[in-house]
Amino acid sequence: MARTNALPALGGLLAALALPASAALTIDWVTVGNAGNAADAATGYGAVGYEYKIARNETTIGQYAEFLNAAAKSDPYMLYSTSMTTSSINGISRSGVSGSYSYTVNPGSANKPITFVSWFDAARFCNWLHNGQGSGSTETGAYTLNGATIGTYTVNPGAKAWIPSEN
Repeated sequence: MARTNALPALGGLLAALALPASAALTIDWVTVGNAGNAADAATGYGAVGYEYKIARNETTIGQYAEFLNAAAKSDPYMLYSTSMTTSSINGISRSGVSGSYSYTVNPGSANKPITFVSWFDAARFCNWLHNGQGSGSTETGAYTLNGATIGTYTVNPGAKAWIPSEN
């Protein structure tokens, strides 16, 4: 899947049930209630069958850089894009060689929304959150990816953080 300038999955639309209290990266979650809410008659979207939480704000460059530093030392899934440095946002720089890459947030960029991520980047971020961050897996958890970079995937039962649907 091609990278986009602003993938909604990381643009404030992470949904969660419960994340480990020990996680280092902090996301401000808000509760979406009114379980049993019917879908909008005009669009068919908006049904809420259960209470859940969603990120209050877009995922920031600083948060994504923390993910990269934990999960992309060799970056086999191309979670980093050089456009993250060369775009007008100029958000994240990468240094080092594969196996020891490190990522630095460029001055003034930490609280800007992350851009140039694909659906698979977002799914791996969700897996990492699901698995407690740090050295947590990016390949299983909310989604079972196991190296995939193409295809259609659904959220796994018991996911702790996932990319929500339009509903």
